[in-house]
Amino acid sequence: MAELTHIERLRSELPAVNQHIYLNTGTFGPLPTCVIQAMHERVQAEYQHGRLGPDAFTSMATIYGDARSRIAQLLHADPQEIALTDNTGEGMNIITNGFNWQEGDEVITTNHEHISALAPLYQNRDRRGIVIKTADIGPQANLHAAEQIRPLITERTRLIVISHVAWSTGARIDIQAVSKLGREHGIPVLVDGAQSAGAIPLDMKALDVDFYAIPMQKWLCGPDGTGALYVNSASLNVAQPTQVGYFSIKHEEGIEWELMDCAQRFELGGRQTASIAGQAALLNWLDTVVGYEWLFQRIATLHTYAYHALKQIPGLTMLTPEPGASGLISFTLDDKNDAEVVAVLREQHNIYIRNIPSIKALRISTGFYNTEQEIDQLVQALTAL
Repeated sequence: MAELTHIERLRSELPAVNQHIYLNTGTFGPLPTCVIQAMHERVQAEYQHGRLGPDAFTSMATIYGDARSRIAQLLHADPQEIALTDNTGEGMNIITNGFNWQEGDEVITTNHEHISALAPLYQNRDRRGIVIKTADIGPQANLHAAEQIRPLITERTRLIVISHVAWSTGARIDIQAVSKLGREHGIPVLVDGAQSAGAIPLDMKALDVDFYAIPMQKWLCGPDGTGALYVNSASLNVAQPTQVGYFSIKHEEGIEWELMDCAQRFELGGRQTASIAGQAALLNWLDTVVGYEWLFQRIATLHTYAYHALKQIPGLTMLTPEPGASGLISFTLDDKNDAEVVAVLREQHNIYIRNIPSIKALRISTGFYNTEQEIDQLVQALTAL
């Protein structure tokens, strides 16, 4: 019997990708076996031995610490700069709501932001009277973001909120340039990393951002209810926690009330420990079994393959700009309803993609587990339409 290739071994650990042509990890990634095993083992331990006593608390603290350390490794950050969250939206809310907003204060964002980034801005607009300014970075999100943001800056600008990869078109934004612009004007930058974490290499120190929110359930293929918020140690006091609890504060003799001197101050309390165990196990699997370098290269290679294959389809208009393979590709089909195309692909071809209703587009994700053959099947199905 022939030895399995690397991609075949990985796909054997991801049962869902063998049930469908799974081209929508930008919404939910498939769960690998190690996540289920880690979560099951933790729940079984709690069920059989209880959750009380020194050993139980030590075990829980170890799991949380392991998850923060592995996220820090992924982001090239320090574990002290990592707060665990439930999802990207929680991280975006933590920072956006952490400012002492005054009526007339301004936030700059772009015309390609997801509702998870915009919702806390709208809420603060309605409650506190902040002004939201929108930089137009073009229909494909490929205009130079920093240059589009620069003219909107005033003495009232308090925050810049922007995605690293546009969820709509897959365009990669030059976050380093935006951060540099923010530093020049003393304006912190909050980044939505929903479509970048696990899809492209990330280095928080090189990007020099203040805050970066990520999920686990998308490109990283982690369990629901897990994510993280990076808080640059130099920006720790820029935003204040609006919800605090046991995890937020120091527990030292003689200190009645004092926030942690690290990003953990933004953690309210305990979460579903089994999910955190799954999160840590997943990141270990991606690092030691999949291999981050291979993973990012694989996503980029499939992106390029799919991009050029899709462009050959008659009546297809590509929305994703070149270069900069992000793993997300968006396009439209002449005279075709985007929602109907998604349904036909799912029901007749067992191909899972998604649509972007606001721009009537279709979007695919080239996960590290996908194959060129699956891309070919998608192209054939779309051509038949």
